[in-house]
Amino acid sequence: MGSVKSAGLSLLLLSFLIYIADSYPNLDLSNAGCGECTLRRHKSLHGIYQCMGCCFSRAYPTPLKAMKTMTVPKSITSESTCCVAKHSYEVRVQTRVSNMPVRNHTECHCSTCYFHKI
Repeated sequence: MGSVKSAGLSLLLLSFLIYIADSYPNLDLSNAGCGECTLRRHKSLHGIYQCMGCCFSRAYPTPLKAMKTMTVPKSITSESTCCVAKHSYEVRVQTRVSNMPVRNHTECHCSTCYFHKI
């Protein structure tokens, strides 16, 4: 009788765990902690808006045909887009030291990644 209760309790616990796992939402956590590409107010520069957020990015093995054409073969190929400004204009922000030029963004989208030196 004790083994029947034990088996019944184990079955009940297993079905409860399967229910919990099945009811847990299927979330894509690949960009967890990074929101959609949008225009946001700069934290330290009052009145300045900047494009912030995440876009598309992936990496995959380089096809053999493409690898043969490379001067320096790379086994991993990656593609990505970055959150960039469609439109912006330059404004001058007064700091304690000087009048600093800053790009104030007006519209954002995901596009080719450009790395700018500040």
